Amino acid sequence: MDSSQRRLLLSPLVVLIVWCLAVYIIGRIALSHNGDEKSKASKDLGRKKVRVFCMLNHKAGDEARARAVLETWLKRCDGYAFVSTRERTGSPTIVVPRNESRLILWVKVQAMLRRANTLRNEYDWFLKTDDDTYVIVENLRLFLSNHSATEAVYFGNEFSHDIPGGFLSGGAGYVLSKTAVQLIVEKGFDTGLCDLADHEVEEHRLAQCAGKVGVRQDGDTIDHLGRGRFFPYGPEKHFTPGNEDLGGWSKHRLGHHFNCCSDTAISFHYITPIYMYILDYFIYILQPSKDWTNAENTDV
Repeated sequence: MDSSQRRLLLSPLVVLIVWCLAVYIIGRIALSHNGDEKSKASKDLGRKKVRVFCMLNHKAGDEARARAVLETWLKRCDGYAFVSTRERTGSPTIVVPRNESRLILWVKVQAMLRRANTLRNEYDWFLKTDDDTYVIVENLRLFLSNHSATEAVYFGNEFSHDIPGGFLSGGAGYVLSKTAVQLIVEKGFDTGLCDLADHEVEEHRLAQCAGKVGVRQDGDTIDHLGRGRFFPYGPEKHFTPGNEDLGGWSKHRLGHHFNCCSDTAISFHYITPIYMYILDYFIYILQPSKDWTNAENTDV
């Protein structure tokens, strides 16, 4: 067999080998892509199972606060509503037709919970917070994924002052299961069992009402290292030495600097509008370059 004949025989073999390799590589890429898609779909499915509706106490007319929460963390909730004394154009609003005052805070919370009770088939958990609170919604879902929405419970940061058993900070935000919402509204509000009169300390009234209808208040929301998740002040307050238990108010004494706050922290209160954007930038946008990390100087 001469060289030209050998080339003729080898050419189809080479083509076949190359074709097989191409099919194999494309198949591997497809499998990898499909695996990634399935993994992403699985994660998305898991996340959707923790459906959170966010309700914000909002002072009518404070557009800077409203815009800041809408353009940062609020869009990550599954649904939301402002609670105010008048409608906010372009946003779902639960209207409490009263003059704006701290004395109607408890009335606003009642309106929130009544609305939440109509949404129990659509959402599992209901977060009450303020329009100057910043929430890391993904961490809230992570925390709630370890609990059942059929349990009569609400979670937050516990203050151990003022009333027996303490109460959960409204500014840091508290999150109620759909079962807790139903019990409070139908057994507490509708029957007259709970005090519905105006009161500026909504947290007291809610704690008392929850206790009467068998809803458990849970302020033990620290992580396994004793660091907090729901914070009644901004990061600078909790990072500063001397504020570990907020002058004896907090149930749990936290550390300071990096020991105050969990890496799965959920909320910070008293956040100005510009600080909302700054937090969103640091949490979701800023990324250190891994290619230029000095391995010898990465102590944490």
